[in-house]
Amino acid sequence: MRNRWLAWLSGVRFPSWLALLPGLLLALLWIWKSLLLWPFRLEQRVLVVGDGAEAWQGRLSCWERVLPWGRWRREGEVLPVLLGRNGVAWGSGLHPPQPGLQKEEGDGRTPAGRFRLGLVLGTAPALPQGAKWRLYHRKSPQDAWIENPELPQYNHLVTVPNGANLPDWFEAERLRIEDPVLEWMIFVEHNYPASRPGGGSAIFIHGRYGKNSATSGCLALGKKNLLALLRWLDPRGNPELVVLTEDDYRRLWRSWALPSPKRIGLPPSP
Repeated sequence: MRNRWLAWLSGVRFPSWLALLPGLLLALLWIWKSLLLWPFRLEQRVLVVGDGAEAWQGRLSCWERVLPWGRWRREGEVLPVLLGRNGVAWGSGLHPPQPGLQKEEGDGRTPAGRFRLGLVLGTAPALPQGAKWRLYHRKSPQDAWIENPELPQYNHLVTVPNGANLPDWFEAERLRIEDPVLEWMIFVEHNYPASRPGGGSAIFIHGRYGKNSATSGCLALGKKNLLALLRWLDPRGNPELVVLTEDDYRRLWRSWALPSPKRIGLPPSP
């Protein structure tokens, strides 16, 4: 029976286009991955939750889903993250104005709310291998990030042209490229691009100086975790950073379309 089947196959003449079928299937698979199941849409959220407004330590987790039917799925483990030494205060981002303490320049607080993630700054010629982010600037000795509210470039990157005289303010505002902890910096678009003078500036996700070293308002991760975050971020997912206290997360998660408090490990309200 088997020999008869093989003899029949050997006598069948298949259309020539069938020889192209494997290559066509591979091409369709590549297009499917490139367009990410278009017209479906990827969403990514970096969630940071702290115990309360005065907490300088929080928990960071990465979540993504594919709309319209996808469910939030956590990527990796929940990570410890260091916040501002004085806790958090409401920042200026994608969220509507919120009641309570508002972020101000020099208050030592991390902005709370929803924010786009923007330019990545680094000392290497390119982003780490495997990173998909498209906004990268290699830091140079001519770079400054303006934190002085009296300067017109407040909360923006300024690069002084080579050969030009450095402004009087430059030394106070320059990027510290010699600091290894600041090797990689992900800009959090708080109070940006329209920057209200005094509303807070230069908020980044960067490395940490120690396990218990609070920041002046940035978010600090261990280097291994920071590199993993850089490689996970996908511009197709329009990633947002969400920073909230536990109470505010319980209050806002539905209207902000976030994973439920239970799914991120929050205990029930007391």
